[in-house]
Amino acid sequence: MLRIAGQTLNPRLVVLDKDGTLIAFEAMWHGWFERLMEVIASQITLNADTRRGLAGTLGYDPQSGAWDPLGPLTIAATGEVALLIASQLYRYQGKTWEEALAVVARAEEIARATLPVEKLTVPIGDVRGTLERLRRHGLLLALATTDVRATTERSLAHLGLSPLFATILCGDDGIPLKPAPDMALEICRRLGVAPQEAIMVGDTSVDLTMARRAGYAWAVGVTSGALSREALAPYADLIIPDIHAIEIWPEDGEKTNAVQR
Repeated sequence: MLRIAGQTLNPRLVVLDKDGTLIAFEAMWHGWFERLMEVIASQITLNADTRRGLAGTLGYDPQSGAWDPLGPLTIAATGEVALLIASQLYRYQGKTWEEALAVVARAEEIARATLPVEKLTVPIGDVRGTLERLRRHGLLLALATTDVRATTERSLAHLGLSPLFATILCGDDGIPLKPAPDMALEICRRLGVAPQEAIMVGDTSVDLTMARRAGYAWAVGVTSGALSREALAPYADLIIPDIHAIEIWPEDGEKTNAVQR
């Protein structure tokens, strides 16, 4: 059993998000976006209208570098962000839609190939130790991320986390993305676990909405990513600072009754 935010739970499966939950959100996503924009700017000269359009559409302030915690750069999958960028190139740069898509696709390819993923992969505390402890307790662990598989696998391998997950779903696996329930349900199908025996741990509204739509027992929000406790509250059943606040229960021989849903 687990103890989370004062509640005692008895799941078989813990599904986790990646960026903002296991890995520092800002280092990875800001690094990826900055590199992507550098590559695009090396291919075409971005005019002032395009730059303003990109900032407004993607939800960031180019002066301060701040991102809207509920905007596309925080929540959307990389493929969705690419489409939004292409829309601004079409609108303001005089590109056809096919040309705009081609520019972004090429830039994304170069950015991924040259991005120092290992350098940008910063764990949020002793992630490996916490996940190993959950595994030793008999829990199944799975990962559901909107990031692409190539980057995800590099990050997990760098931290030695890959063997700890029973299954991993990524944004380019061809499954409808969060907040749709499909990724959560597919993980349960693969592992032979009923949704009501699973909990989701994530740092964004889409993680938690996916869990609720899939019928998971609990949607657990962590404030280690982009969203505050106040922003997570409408979507989460429980909120904790980070995954290290998940406790094994009972401890020291104590006995208690798990809350069932």
